[in-house]
Amino acid sequence: MADLFINASLPDYFVAAPGVTSVVDARSFVAEFEAGSVVTFPNLKAAIDHEFWAALDTSSYPRLRKFGTVLQEDESRTIDLHREALTKRCDDAAIVDALCGQFAAIYDALLPVYYAVFGEYSFSKRKVVWRLNTTMNENMHLDAYESANEEHFARMFINLDNQPRIWQTSWPVDYLLTILEDKTSATSAIDKSDSDLWKDISLSLFGDSPKKWWDNQPRHVAYFAPGDIWIVDSRQIAHQIFYGRRALSIDFSVPKSAMLDPSRHYLSFVNQFRARLMKR
Repeated sequence: MADLFINASLPDYFVAAPGVTSVVDARSFVAEFEAGSVVTFPNLKAAIDHEFWAALDTSSYPRLRKFGTVLQEDESRTIDLHREALTKRCDDAAIVDALCGQFAAIYDALLPVYYAVFGEYSFSKRKVVWRLNTTMNENMHLDAYESANEEHFARMFINLDNQPRIWQTSWPVDYLLTILEDKTSATSAIDKSDSDLWKDISLSLFGDSPKKWWDNQPRHVAYFAPGDIWIVDSRQIAHQIFYGRRALSIDFSVPKSAMLDPSRHYLSFVNQFRARLMKR
């Protein structure tokens, strides 16, 4: 179960869902997700081999440190494609076999719950990201991209490791835009692309590299225990990984038109922010 240390200077956007213990009692949390909540599931656990993931030697196989896999409609085909991709990253057949077995077990355990939690969405792409690199003192940020991404996503995190994954979080995007409104010129907002303006929104208060993360903004602290599961739109909540080793994010894509409230898409926030600046 996640241990949360809530900072009274920030909105408390953490929502616990203790009633969800399996797919049987899971429900949709799309409304909470789009509203910018971090939803935790303290009583939802999957049969994850934490010792396997903790012991995985990514130092010898650096291409296993972070990589994405795409799921097919045919689950057997999914694992076959994973195996093909893994053999290009790792020449140890025993590790590849073990990883494929772990992938299949995790998909069987978690995907039914994932589909229930995001039950009001239709998906255009089904991708997962295996985050098997040690991360410390990441800079605080909202997720940003080199070019604008018109798709929404439904993001679930799972701590695969046998150690806690420590997050710090700060302002939600709604508050961040209000704070930055007086610090941003309308001219710069007009001249910049949506993706560049979003990067400015993401980094304006927090610095632009891990070496600059020692800002004076308030933070919540979350210790996600081994096996903890949580969902958050990481384009809405400023966050940083303070420490983490092995985790999975399920990042299925959702057409913006399939959102309950498309105004909560991150590019909609960019447009709202630009419009507010122009009215000053």
